[in-house]
Amino acid sequence: MYANQCRAEGFIGVDFLSDIDMTGRLSDSLQEFNKLHIPIWMECHPDKSKTAAGLACGNLWTVCKGLQIGDVVLSPNGKGEYYVGVIESDYSYAGEEVLPHRRIVKWLDKTISRIKMSDNLRHATGSIGTCCDVSGYADEIEQLMNCGENTTPTSKTIIKQFHERDLHKLLCSSLRVKNIYAKTIFHEKTSKKADPALIWVHPDIVGVEIERFENDTTLSILKAVEPSEIVKIYSFELKRNIESDNQLKQYFFQALSNSSWANYGYLVAYDISESLNDEMSRLNEAFGIGIIKMDAREYQVLFPARERKLDYNTIEKLNGISPDFKEFISHVAKIITASKEWFSPAKLSLENVCDEIFHNDEEIEKYCNEHNIPF
Repeated sequence: MYANQCRAEGFIGVDFLSDIDMTGRLSDSLQEFNKLHIPIWMECHPDKSKTAAGLACGNLWTVCKGLQIGDVVLSPNGKGEYYVGVIESDYSYAGEEVLPHRRIVKWLDKTISRIKMSDNLRHATGSIGTCCDVSGYADEIEQLMNCGENTTPTSKTIIKQFHERDLHKLLCSSLRVKNIYAKTIFHEKTSKKADPALIWVHPDIVGVEIERFENDTTLSILKAVEPSEIVKIYSFELKRNIESDNQLKQYFFQALSNSSWANYGYLVAYDISESLNDEMSRLNEAFGIGIIKMDAREYQVLFPARERKLDYNTIEKLNGISPDFKEFISHVAKIITASKEWFSPAKLSLENVCDEIFHNDEEIEKYCNEHNIPF
C-alpha cells in the first residue's frame, strides 16, 4: 500500500514494533533476535499466537538485517507489476514515519509483469507474508528485467513442480495454529465396490475445531444441552493454483460437492489470480463455500465459508466407502460423547490420527526446499 511512496522516496520498510529503534538490537542470528523480541511483540499483541509473533519478528529481522547491500528487491505495485530496486544502505530508523524500520533503495527504471512470470515464480511472489525469498529465481528475474514486453519466460525456467499433496502437511500445520485438527483423506483407499462417481463426495482434507473453555463446568453444560456445538467440522478441497475463470468454476463446484456434508467447506489454493476476485466473491455469496489462499507458513481467508448443518446421510455414505474418513469421524464422535475425565484422552487420540504437523519455521523451510515449494 506504500509502494509508490517507497519508490518516490527511495526506501523499503516495515512497521513491526514500530516504536522501538532497532539500532544496536539487530544481532547476526535470527534466533537471538527472536528470543529477545518475540516476548515484546506478544506483550503488545496478547491476542496473537507465538507463531504469528515469530513471523512478525522474522520479517522484521529479514528486512532490517538479513538483506545485504546490493541485494535486489521486488515490490508489487497493485497493478500486476513489480518495482525492482537495489539495497544501498544498512538499517535506519525513521521514528513516526510510515514503515519506520528502513533501508535505502535505488529503484530501477524497470518493472516486471506478474503475468510474464513462470508458475513457480508467481507462487513465490504470491506469498501473503511481509517478505519472501525469491533468490532461487534470480536467472528468471534477470531475464524478465532484460527482455522485451512481448517475451514470455519459457518452461525451461521451471525446473521442478511440487505436487498438490505436498501442500497437505503445510495446510494441516497452519490449521492447527487455528485450533483445527486436520487429516488427509486418501481417495485411493476408497472401497473398490464404491460407485466411481462418488469421487465427487471425497474431500481432500477434513478438519474439526474443538470448542475451548477454561472452565470444565461450562463444557459439561454444553455437552449435556448441545453436544453437537462442541465441535465444528470442516472440508477442504486443495489445489496448487487457480489461474483462470474456467479453473475457478471447476474447482469451486468440486469443493461444493465434496463439502456438502460439513459445517464449513473451503476451496484452498497456493496461488490464485487476482483477476478472479469478483467472480470468487459472487460464487461465495451464492453458494457459501469459502476460499483460502495459502503459502508455506500460513493462510489467508479471502472469503469466509457460510455455516451449515451436518448432512448425516452423506457422512454415512463416506463412512461406508472411506476408512480414513470413518477413522476421523469416529474419533470426533468420542470427543462429543466423552465424559469430563475422558475428554482430554479422546482429544489426544484424535490428534494421533491427524496428519503430522511442523513445529517451527526451520522444519517448514527444509520441507519446502526438499519438495520444490517456494518458501
